[in-house]
Amino acid sequence: MTDLVTIRRNDRASLPRFAALNAEWIEELHVLELSDKVMVATPEIYLDNGGQVFTAHIETEVAGAVALKPHLTGDKQGQWELTKMAVDGRFRGNGVGQKLMDAVEDYARDELGLKHLFLLSNTRNAAALRLYARNGWTINHEGAHPIYARCNIGMEKLL
Repeated sequence: MTDLVTIRRNDRASLPRFAALNAEWIEELHVLELSDKVMVATPEIYLDNGGQVFTAHIETEVAGAVALKPHLTGDKQGQWELTKMAVDGRFRGNGVGQKLMDAVEDYARDELGLKHLFLLSNTRNAAALRLYARNGWTINHEGAHPIYARCNIGMEKLL
């Protein structure tokens, strides 16, 4: 099925689906936090300050999405985060997440010249953690996160 997947970057028409897909998986495993509610209401903020949103399309459907977000302040200032990765349940297990991962990592390395990315996740999201591990992401933090209640694991990747 992966040969049917096309990746688009910053497709504004796909931003509402980006937000909906993320809200769906978050509500399946957790509770929407304030930052999630902001994402649902205004997904275009993920394009601010050089941020990027990648969407995976199968024909006319948005099958998955992920964002790449710069941090401009705080302890992560100057670093970029892979965030809000989601794949529609109907397309999981078909390589959509891998296509998104490849696209965002390639863009970060080749277009932005980045050497490092980080992400935050939760150990309850086993499928996502397997995808990250398969792609060379390593754990750099375990335990409670000071800002996000649902995050209990941090990972990073050298590009």
